[in-house]
Amino acid sequence: MIVISIVQQKGGVGKTTLAVNLAGELKSRGSKVTVIDADPQASAVVWSGPRKLGFDVRAEVLEDDRLSQWIRSVLKQPVDYAIVDTPAGLGPVFDAAVDIADLILVPCGPSSLDLNAARVTLSRIGSSQRKDPGLKARIVTVPTRVEAQTPEGQQITAELESFGEVVAPPLSHDVYFVRAFTQGVSVRMAAPSSNAAGEMRTLADFLLERLRPT
Repeated sequence: MIVISIVQQKGGVGKTTLAVNLAGELKSRGSKVTVIDADPQASAVVWSGPRKLGFDVRAEVLEDDRLSQWIRSVLKQPVDYAIVDTPAGLGPVFDAAVDIADLILVPCGPSSLDLNAARVTLSRIGSSQRKDPGLKARIVTVPTRVEAQTPEGQQITAELESFGEVVAPPLSHDVYFVRAFTQGVSVRMAAPSSNAAGEMRTLADFLLERLRPT
């Protein structure tokens, strides 16, 4: 099983949108997937309410005194991919999600606040990996709410590249992401020919390539 953890110090950058739609794209390719919703707000669980996603979304909120139990619960999932959707902040859930990940995704919106939070997030991940050389997760930053060819899209990509990490193709602020949430499905299911679904396919291709053994 491959664990993909989605982390960011700041809220509102598209962690849950990324988690659910990446899961939907991977499922469409024949993989067994589950989303672990570790956020007390339970946005992914709410998204899955109509039970039309076709994969499990499990609420696994971490309590401070149950860290080892939480990790075991994530790692025992009988799936190809477990995608961990974390709350904003740099607390115990953040650290645990980083520790168990094979791939860490750091979504980042176009504002200066988003970029600063991404910088802090990457610094915390780097600190964890320096403390434990056994942590070898690949790190990918994901620009969100921007078009790739716009000045804003090019600027955020350049800023994220300056942090020294891999930058994925961006996800735009497409209305079909909103509609997918409203319908309780992934964007691949809601509008498979939309630009939003195409962006998710491109992103999934990019991430799967990063997961190939080197």
